[in-house]
Amino acid sequence: MAGSSTATPEALLLFDEPPTTLADRAYRVLLEEIVTLRLEPGEVLVEEGLRRRLGAGRTPIREALQRLAYEGLVVVLPRRGTLVSQLNITDLTEVYEVRASLESLAARLAAERFGGGDLPPEVATYLEAIPYTTDFLALTAIDRHLHRTVHRLARNSYLLDDLDRYLNLSIRLVVAATRRLPAPPTEEMAATMADFHDLFAAIVAHDGARAEQIASRHAGFMEGVLRSAM
Repeated sequence: MAGSSTATPEALLLFDEPPTTLADRAYRVLLEEIVTLRLEPGEVLVEEGLRRRLGAGRTPIREALQRLAYEGLVVVLPRRGTLVSQLNITDLTEVYEVRASLESLAARLAAERFGGGDLPPEVATYLEAIPYTTDFLALTAIDRHLHRTVHRLARNSYLLDDLDRYLNLSIRLVVAATRRLPAPPTEEMAATMADFHDLFAAIVAHDGARAEQIASRHAGFMEGVLRSAM
């Protein structure tokens, strides 16, 4: 099956902070492989093979799979084992209804709760990289990093966890949708990601209403990409 011989990535596109535990490391590797479709929908995840490939014991692997199951990215079936969950494009509307609302809330809270001073230094690095990034998956990773920065600035751990889940689901749907297009919409996405300049400016200015408006507009872009491929 596709993805069954994939080597553990030396560097993960979707993460810019070091893992805290072996379970966290296993989760991150599997998450990236699932949302980028290196592990295909319906693929069976054999625990013994995962332990060998990821260099982790039974407990970390099971913890990682439990976390992925909670996020809806794998399913555990009696007598069949653990499978990568199927993609259902009809989930599009429901996922984005929730995500758009949560993204807007996070942006507003980030603006209201920004403590002043400078933004995290990686923000400038990612913003500067956008016009020069020609790979769609790499651009998607930058988009995720910038979203998660906003989410952390909102200072609400429950909101952060929920947004992570919906962000991961969204990325997987986007990657699947771009497979149906003649070419990935890299230029269009890069242009839309210019919204982050205005969004972070609104956060620094403590303008919650403006931040909320920008976040809502930006969330709609990915939904448009998906609908164009349906």
